[in-house]
Amino acid sequence: MLPVSLGLAAAVLAGCASDPVEPAAEVAEPEAPAFHFASGTLELGDFDPATLGDDLFDPCAEISAEEYAAAGMTGVEPEPVIAESSNGLALGCDSDPIDHGIDRSIVSSRTPAAGVSETAGYELSYPETEVPDAYLMKNPVVSPYLCAAQVDTTRGALGVSVSVSGIKKESIDACVLALDNLERLYKASGQEAAEEM
Repeated sequence: MLPVSLGLAAAVLAGCASDPVEPAAEVAEPEAPAFHFASGTLELGDFDPATLGDDLFDPCAEISAEEYAAAGMTGVEPEPVIAESSNGLALGCDSDPIDHGIDRSIVSSRTPAAGVSETAGYELSYPETEVPDAYLMKNPVVSPYLCAAQVDTTRGALGVSVSVSGIKKESIDACVLALDNLERLYKASGQEAAEEM
């Protein structure tokens, strides 16, 4: 009986070997949401502030004037006070004002959304937006007319903050403007990448 079993096993194995093997269908991984700048791709996603080290995204050096212009932002210049006043937790640039009394800054931070939500006085919300997982943050007691729209990336949080002063502060929503500017930067970076392909 053993020779028959071995013979049958050999025949089954031989039959399996002669069956055509169908190639496994390639499943394309969906592309991770990202900003695509000339300096490189900045993927959206979680980051660990403790392990970020010197790899914090620098919006002043890693986004070109042309890329900012494509998003409707001009006059972007490094603002060292942002790094100094945050003890190195953030890097940022100022730009030409959106309008008289409406200022804009582009900032990257070592504080993710979870850290912001744990900070006393800050309000965090997740609006409907074209930027996946973007959030709005503001401190209504300390700075009621300042709002930042941010998104966590693998190299820190990247955001646009808008501050409204003077008579416009009662009629202009800084959060709406901040989110609009972040969306324009995100869309412009995607168009640049599509044109290069």
